[in-house]
Amino acid sequence: MAGTFRTPVSSMDDSQKEWFASALVSMVLADGDVSAGEVESLMASLSFLKSPDSVDRLKKYIQYKTVPVLPSFIGWERHPERKASMLVDLIHVGIADRDLSPKEQQQFHHIGGMLGFSKDKVELVLQKGIRVMAQMGEAGA
Repeated sequence: MAGTFRTPVSSMDDSQKEWFASALVSMVLADGDVSAGEVESLMASLSFLKSPDSVDRLKKYIQYKTVPVLPSFIGWERHPERKASMLVDLIHVGIADRDLSPKEQQQFHHIGGMLGFSKDKVELVLQKGIRVMAQMGEAGA
């Protein structure tokens, strides 16, 4: 989970950045199983957040293993490709540990809905992520 995203973070306002960061945290926490390495990597990847209060808030979610509540994403109505890039980044976070639990899949669907995507579009990205994860497993075998 590197700090390099497909999502054009530099095009986001502060509230959008905080939403994206919360969505990343929610994917990591969705299954309740978080390793110290995942936390360290996640926090490093959130360097785009400039507000110490936002970082502290997200750290508390991680500390208490509580998934942040996500409202609908506001903005980029004329740029669905930017929202799609967030979905791709989020599936990569979900499959980083080569396991995509039912809870993580459910959270991914929830986030996709908050981004305004149909269930079918979200499922399409999810299935592509599962195929990539399977290829990662084959390459590691």
